[in-house]
Amino acid sequence: AQAPLDVQRVRLRMEGTLTMVQPAPASDFPLEKISAAFKQTRMIMLSIAATLPVYALIVEILRRSLASSPPMSNPGMLRITFFVLGGVFIFTATVIKSVLLRTPPLTPDARLARLRGASIVTAAFAEGPAVLGLALFLITRNRGDFYILLVVAAYLLVRHLPRQAAWELYVRRGGDTR
Repeated sequence: AQAPLDVQRVRLRMEGTLTMVQPAPASDFPLEKISAAFKQTRMIMLSIAATLPVYALIVEILRRSLASSPPMSNPGMLRITFFVLGGVFIFTATVIKSVLLRTPPLTPDARLARLRGASIVTAAFAEGPAVLGLALFLITRNRGDFYILLVVAAYLLVRHLPRQAAWELYVRRGGDTR
């Protein structure tokens, strides 16, 4: 009995005789397993997205309760810094996902785990601009800046929502998820 193709490739890689290893196709990998992992990951991402309206509620409650406190005068450089940091979150969320998924692992189970991790990490980075907006509001009392960064975070979360067809392609073929 001969070992499966992906096991042979791992063995050859460990012996140093195979230089370029491609992930083995796994067309028989159970769709139920992919679907279950996809649903769990999507639920985690939606939980992260559910924090955005909570941030907006916090801002509105604080705006009403702190109506008598004066806003920060001339927050120009601070605003620029926070918006640049928001841009860094946009860039990082996109780059991290592509870097994590660039080289697919050899086994379908490992590819599925990599997809889950990449999706959750990307969602966490996508939430970053909203957190920056909340911090900026707390410092400057300018809710317009908060809402701009909140919309950026919402866009990033929607942009990076996982698609089940892309997951199936990545897990079964080791292909790109774009």
